[in-house]
Amino acid sequence: MERAASKISTNDRLLREERLPAAVVLVVGVWLVIAPFALDYSRTFAGIGGYWNDIVSGTIVTLVALCCFIAPRVASWLGLIDVAAGFWLIVAPFVLGYPASGHRDFARANDVFAGIVIALFSVISVVVSHRRRRDGAYRSVSRGRP
Repeated sequence: MERAASKISTNDRLLREERLPAAVVLVVGVWLVIAPFALDYSRTFAGIGGYWNDIVSGTIVTLVALCCFIAPRVASWLGLIDVAAGFWLIVAPFVLGYPASGHRDFARANDVFAGIVIALFSVISVVVSHRRRRDGAYRSVSRGRP
């Protein structure tokens, strides 16, 4: 009975360590989709780049993070897409020329901050998953070894 409890707790611990970074990325991805409406991005020509960039990038990040959250062992390398999206969000305000006047500066700060969080937690997710695969942590848990 005690051995079964340790198997469950080991498996739960492994899943928690993999899913936590994906959950953070998922929340930030959903925020990116909502941000253009919540922060009232300008829909003028000057602000349209940030508006659509956040919606498209947020959708991609959310879908990939959802796959990594649901099936972390199968979709571990999909996290690299989120890493790339995170780096894109960091440079996008400067490449797309987000307006920097008044309240619209929130769009720039929001994308840079979200990009840093997404890139950081996606790298953590990919590295943890890769190390588990390399060390055989998945096989030992599935075979019932502590």
